[in-house]
Amino acid sequence: MKSLLLLLTMLMATIVVPEKKFTFQEKPMLTWGDFMGTPPVNAQHAASVNSGLAYSYSAKIEGKNVSLEFEVRSEFYPQLSWKKDLKENDEQLLQHEQLHWNISELFARILRKEFDNYQPTRNYKNEISKIFKKVENNRQIMQNRYDKETNHGLKLTQQREWQTYVSQEFFKMG
Repeated sequence: MKSLLLLLTMLMATIVVPEKKFTFQEKPMLTWGDFMGTPPVNAQHAASVNSGLAYSYSAKIEGKNVSLEFEVRSEFYPQLSWKKDLKENDEQLLQHEQLHWNISELFARILRKEFDNYQPTRNYKNEISKIFKKVENNRQIMQNRYDKETNHGLKLTQQREWQTYVSQEFFKMG
């Protein structure tokens, strides 16, 4: 039993929990100063944004009726975001990383809309989880596609096309 407790304690100590984070509403534009993490030794790229979606909700159940209120946000994790050479002030690279942040916010808005359109049932916990997983999966697919199609921002024409596309999607979401 002691060894199991020790193992669990050691495992919990190795889990990285970001100390700092901010939302898109708090800081929509990134600077290189936001990239406080240490690049992995085997990092193949010049920089990396670590961001994601977060949500919370409250439920009110009256008889057979379920009503839900949601809070959805995109979050940026400075201590998990990094740049290989912080002395370098590469504006093109920063714009590429900024668009990763914008894509996370776009999917926060998509998730908000999905939750707004959701008609809750008694199985709302599972249904909410499925909605989130679907949107988060699509966010990750888009993030990967963006890097692949722009070669991590090195293909300037494709980079501009992606910037236009994401801006148009923001506009559509209102």
